[in-house]
Amino acid sequence: MDLFCPDASQNLFGFFDITLAPRLLFYSYIPIIIVALLFGFYIFTKNKKSLDGKLILLISTAFSVQILNEIIQWIAVHVKVVHFSWQLSAILQVSIYAFIILFVFYFLNKQKVLAFRYKVLLFLGVLPVVALLFSEYNISSFDLVNCQGNNGILWFYIYGYEIFSIILVSWMCLKKYFSKTIDKSAKEETLLFMSGVVLFLIIFTITNILGDATLVYQINLVGPLGMVVFLGFLSYTIVKFKAFNIKLLGSEILIAVLFFLVFAMFFVRRIENVKYVLVFTLIFIIILGRSLIRGVKREVASREKIEELADSLVKSNDKLENANNQLKELDRLKSEFLSLASHQIRNPLTAIKGYASLVLDGTYGEVSQSVREAVDRMYQSTQSLVTIVSDFLDVSRIEQGTMKYDFTSFDIKKLAIQVVAEFKPSILKAGLEISVKASNEDYFVNADQGKIKQVIGNFIDNSIKYTPKGSIQVSLARHTLSDGISGRVRVIVSDTGIGMDKEVIPHLFARFTRDKDAFRTNVSGTGLGLYITKQMIEAHHGKIWAESDGKGKGSRFIFEIDTIR
Repeated sequence: MDLFCPDASQNLFGFFDITLAPRLLFYSYIPIIIVALLFGFYIFTKNKKSLDGKLILLISTAFSVQILNEIIQWIAVHVKVVHFSWQLSAILQVSIYAFIILFVFYFLNKQKVLAFRYKVLLFLGVLPVVALLFSEYNISSFDLVNCQGNNGILWFYIYGYEIFSIILVSWMCLKKYFSKTIDKSAKEETLLFMSGVVLFLIIFTITNILGDATLVYQINLVGPLGMVVFLGFLSYTIVKFKAFNIKLLGSEILIAVLFFLVFAMFFVRRIENVKYVLVFTLIFIIILGRSLIRGVKREVASREKIEELADSLVKSNDKLENANNQLKELDRLKSEFLSLASHQIRNPLTAIKGYASLVLDGTYGEVSQSVREAVDRMYQSTQSLVTIVSDFLDVSRIEQGTMKYDFTSFDIKKLAIQVVAEFKPSILKAGLEISVKASNEDYFVNADQGKIKQVIGNFIDNSIKYTPKGSIQVSLARHTLSDGISGRVRVIVSDTGIGMDKEVIPHLFARFTRDKDAFRTNVSGTGLGLYITKQMIEAHHGKIWAESDGKGKGSRFIFEIDTIR
């Protein structure tokens, strides 16, 4: 036999009687349910991969189901439905608190994962409620006259669980607030967040306890207002501190809440209650409207500032573009000047070098030893100037893109032996030894022979300058690439000279770069030689680098280019 509540009539779908509901029930509950669900889904859709977003959705869903369940307790006419609804309240309330504990932990600790043992403790805390949900420990009896359940001893545990949750959440927030690892802004965010969560839990818990203690269940109508407080604080936290990595506009919140507050007026059954509804709505508009106006002012000020910065940036970009064009033009003129000047200087230098050579060879007759020494110094200085001029010419051609390459097939081993032979007098004069190390096979490459000769010569000349005593070795070896088919020849010029620090090596191949120890050893040079060799090897699609084991341990200058199989 299906029993009905004695004071109810089946006036809505045969299951509900809305006349049983207390005043303001629907106005108090329906807008909060809708706003909570919309808020939860909004946060979740913006943070689908975030655990915070999922927990917000779980909290808003569990809360909305709990409030909907309370509405059913008020207006359902079937005794079985009301009894089941009273039993269900226990697990719904405990679920809200459990989800909030998890949410607070993850919100405060961001990416930190809750330890497994704490998850187990949280589950064990809910387990007694699940186990005793449909027992007399939950609802000890049912009052058919008033059509309501009588809570059992399980509810002492539930209220204890709720009070413990408030203490735990407060402790977690205060621990974060007083932490020395967070700044002032994070402290303010934590304080706002704690205020919203704790006020919600306190309002919800106290009204539940008072309603059960006094059996005046109209008190429970106040409890859901705690969710409004919670959402308000959370919304402000999102707007001010960009929580959940989103911007939730105050205007959107205000319009949505006002819509549901006005919509809920349709459920106010007595005209005398409208004034209470309007007072509450007016207070809400004043509080949130003030915040919105301040936000709009800040937004307008920010937009004006952004526009000013944008205008300033456009002007700065125009100035930078003009300056850049001027620098390019100056660089072009510099390169043209260097090219022209170098050409004009090299011709007389070549003539001076030639005549000095003729004097030293005895073409103009015998000269005294003092004259020979003077002419020899003039010849060596002229040779240095010719090298410098040639370097400047090469740099000018490289920068203007006019450097020409004549690719032919030749044996790079024979070229290396030839370069070593040409440097032999200078090496012997410096008191050094030099050798060539390579296997008996051929090392044919397709390259510009003159440019590769210049690179090897530059490496050897560099080693002579920075090797006070000892030896120089030029070695060649084949190097197979990762595909196992293509190959390269690797040319290494190593010496036993002064070596280099590791910090110097990355800068060696830049223009006008020289090791600081060059000045201590009276080594002359422009700092352009290695820059030129790098550009030449890269034009051959090769690779060039330097190595050293440290100061006093010599150096190795290396390049690789493709071989012909």
